[in-house]
Amino acid sequence: MNRVRIVISYNGRWEQFADGSQRFIGSDNRGMYVSKNMTYEELLAIVHTIVKYDENKFTVDLSSVSIVPGSTCRTFIRNDDDVQFMLGEDRVIPQVCVSVTEKTVGDMIGNDISRPENTQQFGSFSGSNQGFTQRSATEGGENMCSVPPVTVNHTDLVEPQIVDVFGCRIEQYNEQYNEQYNHPNHDVDNDANNEQVDDMQNGNEEPEQIQTHGRRVQGISCTAPDMAGTSEVRYNVTASDSDNVTTWVIPGADAYSFGTGTSSTFAAQEPRTMIYKGQFFPSKKDLKRLVSHFSMRQNFEWKVKRSNKTTLHLVCIIDECTWKLRAVRRDEGTYFQVRSFVNEHSCPLEQIHRRHRQASAVTIGEVVAPRLQQHDGRLMRPKDIIADMKTIYGIQIMYSKAHDALQYALSLSYGTHEETFQLLPSFAYILEQQNPGTITDLQCADDGKFLYFFMSLWSSIRGFRRCMRPVIAVDGTHLKGRFGGTMFVATAQDGNEQVYPIAFGYGDSENNDSWEWFLECLRGALGHIDDLVFISDRHASIEAGISKVFPYATHTICCWHFGENMKKRFHRKDVADIMDSAARSYSEIQYDRHMEELRKLHKGAYDYAIDAGPHKWSRVHCPQRRYRLMTTNVAECINSCLKFARQLPLMTLAEFIRNMLQKWFHDRHTAAQSMRHRLTDAAHGVIQKRVEKCNYMTVNAVDWNIFSVKHKGKQWTVNLARKTCTCNKFQMDFLPCSHALAAARERNLDFTSLCADYYKRETLIDAYSVPIMPVGHPSSWVVPSDIAARVVLNPKTKRQSGRPMEGRHVSSSERTTTQSCRRCGQPGHNSRRCSNPPMVNEGPRTIVPDDYRRKCSICHTIGHNKQTCPQKDTPVE
Repeated sequence: MNRVRIVISYNGRWEQFADGSQRFIGSDNRGMYVSKNMTYEELLAIVHTIVKYDENKFTVDLSSVSIVPGSTCRTFIRNDDDVQFMLGEDRVIPQVCVSVTEKTVGDMIGNDISRPENTQQFGSFSGSNQGFTQRSATEGGENMCSVPPVTVNHTDLVEPQIVDVFGCRIEQYNEQYNEQYNHPNHDVDNDANNEQVDDMQNGNEEPEQIQTHGRRVQGISCTAPDMAGTSEVRYNVTASDSDNVTTWVIPGADAYSFGTGTSSTFAAQEPRTMIYKGQFFPSKKDLKRLVSHFSMRQNFEWKVKRSNKTTLHLVCIIDECTWKLRAVRRDEGTYFQVRSFVNEHSCPLEQIHRRHRQASAVTIGEVVAPRLQQHDGRLMRPKDIIADMKTIYGIQIMYSKAHDALQYALSLSYGTHEETFQLLPSFAYILEQQNPGTITDLQCADDGKFLYFFMSLWSSIRGFRRCMRPVIAVDGTHLKGRFGGTMFVATAQDGNEQVYPIAFGYGDSENNDSWEWFLECLRGALGHIDDLVFISDRHASIEAGISKVFPYATHTICCWHFGENMKKRFHRKDVADIMDSAARSYSEIQYDRHMEELRKLHKGAYDYAIDAGPHKWSRVHCPQRRYRLMTTNVAECINSCLKFARQLPLMTLAEFIRNMLQKWFHDRHTAAQSMRHRLTDAAHGVIQKRVEKCNYMTVNAVDWNIFSVKHKGKQWTVNLARKTCTCNKFQMDFLPCSHALAAARERNLDFTSLCADYYKRETLIDAYSVPIMPVGHPSSWVVPSDIAARVVLNPKTKRQSGRPMEGRHVSSSERTTTQSCRRCGQPGHNSRRCSNPPMVNEGPRTIVPDDYRRKCSICHTIGHNKQTCPQKDTPVE
């Protein structure tokens, strides 16, 4: 199908210049590809998708700029012929100019107030006759190229020039405005719109807006990036959707960004928002908020001279200055209209206080809300807000104000915890509907207080049962939100040595009840798994839960955590290293050699390892195969990926995880399909290193399947039929060792035939073959009434006093400190055991004289001190 480029221009105004030409200026522009045979209704649908206007309250006029001899003029687009005329016109790129006006605005604007937009009707080009038709004076005007210019008071037009780095994404209607003017819901056929604008929309674009006399209509975007066949979906939420609607924006995990707010917020204006005489605002609060942003950008302060229910009069903080703004409330409702605006300053700007009075925590929070997450993935901190306000606005703020602004921006961008708890039942229902087979469980107390929440996506359940080694690492990590709590994670590892999340749970803390509940939900999701192995730290609740819920499974402990416990207990790193070598040994001979070394080095550490149970931490003594998984590093990686998200509200965190897994499954499925080998890249790398070793081995055949392999005075026996080797690597990892590879080369066997299916490319593709579908925007959810009416209240928590910790406690074994003597400055000992002469300070350098000897402070004799002085007990006369 033939496609052409067009430009959609909105948020602008028509203006006529001295040469008679007309142009659409001050607009936002968006380019896209459309069908060359597009109809007027299709064009109108695209405009509605971008601009988001309510047809019951607003009217839209589509026009284009046509080139006529010696000038340019406005051409209205009102039918299919006009659309075809615009697309067929000889120009670089056709431009569609969108003018949106409020239907009731004519009743609210007096004749003595200048209109900011040109509302004069002009003639039009028609595609039917391909010519320009002049209208008579009785029909509404003359040739539009000679229409007198519309009077606009340009001295009253001000553009704040707010940079896009501080352009706020979030926009809702004013609550008072919604109560006064009840907008009926305008349902948007998003599927039809997406078919027309598929390839046109950019997933990273800001939500589009239109300016209509101080009130802006905001499109709320919900993007599902990196998924084949998905595109950006925009929802129009009006006050009629609910009595008190809370709108949410939950984008993808790769960008680590969210947006949300409440119905009473009115966010920062866009860069092209203007303050002009005659402008309307939904309320006085919205007007003051815009003026606050404008004054911060223009580096001046204002104060309220008069304010009541009907009038707002603002003046510059310097009494002698001429800057002022006066607005009055219209009789029709809560609207405030700017009646007088003088944007000229006669005050010296150096008198402005460095701490701007309009830079409140709420205003700063609205400014920084779109960029809470930095490019490196971390969350913006108060000191970052302080630096940005100083750099962008030249305003110095206190740390306490920056902290309050950050908290307000978090609630504005990510929602409140109370809201997300109430949305959990609906979220779980939609998640199961969009991803059939998904298991969720929400537990509440008798009084409705939140207790537990479990989530396991069907894509992960299916992939683990079909394609993963039966080894699961479980771990818990603290949540950093308002109500705290703990997140439980169950993770496996795929054949490419990548993290494969299985299930997530949320509870109050790591105790017996919470771990038992999480493991029961996990068993319900996975069912019975043969030869199942769990890996965790030595938390007693985990061990108790596994023994009760999975009595047939084997519970092992993480070698790294076990080694860290030994370091902390015995304060020696060498004993932990020896223990780690013993734990990773493939044969009992190697294990016994390392344990004997540990016994000789430190008997207490040896006894500690034996008491813990070698079957818990040793590979060779484990009743089931641990494969190459000896630590819970895969679970710790999940905790690290969610470091930023763990401070978000619970439902937002769950959606963050779903979106992160959605991206992982798509990217890994694509990467697996592009692998060049029959094995995964990680398995191929391991085999390649072992092949290099087998070149120097001597192979002697015993029979067709059994071989004797010799190297450097050692001998191993390989059985290719049973896939075993006396080194035990072959049968423990299900990957051929170097001895097996040498024997296979002797028989010209394919190496990949000796590897388990876990490590093959086809298995990896199958593991990620089922995509994870998005849940969409909450305003589009269709939920049964009993689920939507379920009440979920905040959990019973008691916040600890003091500032909450953001990082984890670092164990003593992880600290790399060197002890040094404060007396002589030398490392390796302290001042009590020092036998060196003390340091002598001479300016910046520290010098110890070579001929220095101790001198007693009692008898003043060189060679001893007062502690060993023979005269210390002699009474002083």
